[in-house]
Amino acid sequence: MAAIQQLRNALQHKIDAWKRIQMLYTPEVQLLESTINTPSRHMSDIITPEDANLWLPSALCSKSMVPNARLVSTEWELWYAQAGDALEEIQQSLRMCGYMYSFKWDWIRGQSANTCMQNTLSHVEAKTAAAADKYCTAHTALSSLAPVVGKIGWDNTFKVLDRNNDVHGMSVPKHGESEGRRQLSWIWLVEGVGDDADEAIQDGLRLPLKWCKARARAARWVEEVELLQEEMRRMVCFLRWHAGWWKNKVGECTLIIAGDNESLIAYESLVAYARRQAQLRHDLADCFDRIWAMPYISYLQLPLLA
Repeated sequence: MAAIQQLRNALQHKIDAWKRIQMLYTPEVQLLESTINTPSRHMSDIITPEDANLWLPSALCSKSMVPNARLVSTEWELWYAQAGDALEEIQQSLRMCGYMYSFKWDWIRGQSANTCMQNTLSHVEAKTAAAADKYCTAHTALSSLAPVVGKIGWDNTFKVLDRNNDVHGMSVPKHGESEGRRQLSWIWLVEGVGDDADEAIQDGLRLPLKWCKARARAARWVEEVELLQEEMRRMVCFLRWHAGWWKNKVGECTLIIAGDNESLIAYESLVAYARRQAQLRHDLADCFDRIWAMPYISYLQLPLLA
């Protein structure tokens, strides 16, 4: 408790120094504070340093007060940079979470180790939530400053963050999404922070990035098709081999004639069964050859086999 109070005192000294400088550049803040802050006798109504309002130019814009243009432009650049830093922190934390979950699944065993890993994961997830709060604060300030500084198009890069749908890893799909229809969250498509002069460069990098991702997915599906075709070929080869195996069983059958017809009947039954199994596998192989030789559209028009 003493350490917290010490940190609060240090923060209060910095806020007091900030307000002394603020009076020189934005004197209207003193009038605004006098109309909002009224003395209170209740301890619960006392504002702690961490909850104090600094009355930055973005907050003044929301009160229909236009501060100095240079201050507004400077704050815009700071908030813009903070939004980019916050997105980078979110990405780093999500990558760390993905690696830790994978490591936990492969290597962590036992209650003690799992508890330790879960505590570490909770710490990383808390950092992700804090970075998301930091980004939302920056986005709110940018939304207030954009009409004043005349910035347009910035919200195409820094969009509104949906904590439930946007904050997830690259390999984690949304709820209800299949692998073939999975879409990457927009937070992974932000190339970086740059001013208006860098927009052309970023636009030039965005298209190759999307092309590389599309090419990787196409190559993966091509590989799936090749594996399926190889599986189909091996299935036909196995059926023909199995048919030959049953035919060899016919030649391997030996008959010990005991002078009665029972041995002859048993021999003929075994031969008939083996030949039937061989013919069934030949028919299946011929059927698969005939079906798989057709185009894919013809499969839909093929009648069911008995």
